[in-house]
Amino acid sequence: MSRNDGEQPLTPRIVLARQDLAARGLRLRFDTEQVQTPTDWSCFDDSRHLIYVHRQGSLRSMDTDIDWGPTGGGPPQVGDVWVVPAGERRTSVVQGGEPTGFCEIAIPAQAVGSAALPRVKKRDPLIHQLTEGLATLVGRDDGMSRLLRDSLAESLRLHIVDTCTYAPPKPRLRPGPDVLDAATRSALFEFVEDGLDSEITLEALADLAGMSVGKFIKAFAAAFHTTPYQFLLDRRIDRAKSQLLSTSLTITEISAAVGFSTPNHFATAFRRRVGVSPSGYRRNG
Repeated sequence: MSRNDGEQPLTPRIVLARQDLAARGLRLRFDTEQVQTPTDWSCFDDSRHLIYVHRQGSLRSMDTDIDWGPTGGGPPQVGDVWVVPAGERRTSVVQGGEPTGFCEIAIPAQAVGSAALPRVKKRDPLIHQLTEGLATLVGRDDGMSRLLRDSLAESLRLHIVDTCTYAPPKPRLRPGPDVLDAATRSALFEFVEDGLDSEITLEALADLAGMSVGKFIKAFAAAFHTTPYQFLLDRRIDRAKSQLLSTSLTITEISAAVGFSTPNHFATAFRRRVGVSPSGYRRNG
């Protein structure tokens, strides 16, 4: 898994150990990786939801983007969990000083029925404990091990369904053709402008348009000639540029006011988008 966004070459990953386990429809991959230098991580599966569990080690930094947007929140801690829904991409640049262990759990989309999985980073001790229990069974194939493996895997699947999924909301607008009319475009723009200081999910925007997420992404691109994430990022950066030049708010205050999870993540995104740091933009303005 590596990234190439045209801005930097692919960074090779140094995998020290890898073990796989399959049970109850789940596929678990346990990796131990050396990440002393900045390393690109990316993941994508169009038919399976991917859940990542941080098992061991620490990272000095982690700058993460998904197709929809940045998660932020700083480096992971043991027990942190990331959910990447089927059909969506996550890309990260990570760096650490010691071997880092994590587990990738792949769960078929049909295994969660009609429920949807939102993108989320959270802390879930039970997912971590069940994952660790399954790690001890890798390579064992006696009767008792198989029974315990299936029991833990089924408990893990049920817990994921119970805590990581939600019933898709009913659309607020009447579903129509797969296009965004003028009224819907205006409603979407106002929704984004009013909510720049808070979390705006792709599901909420698709719900507002009365479309599934997949159809909404295509309709949005046709209407705005960009992705929802890039549109939201543009609006947040534009708002930040205005506040940097017209207010005395600190960088930290502006970061929160335009919806970034940390000042560091804001500074990184701003520099990538504008070419200078927020403080440099303020000085030059």
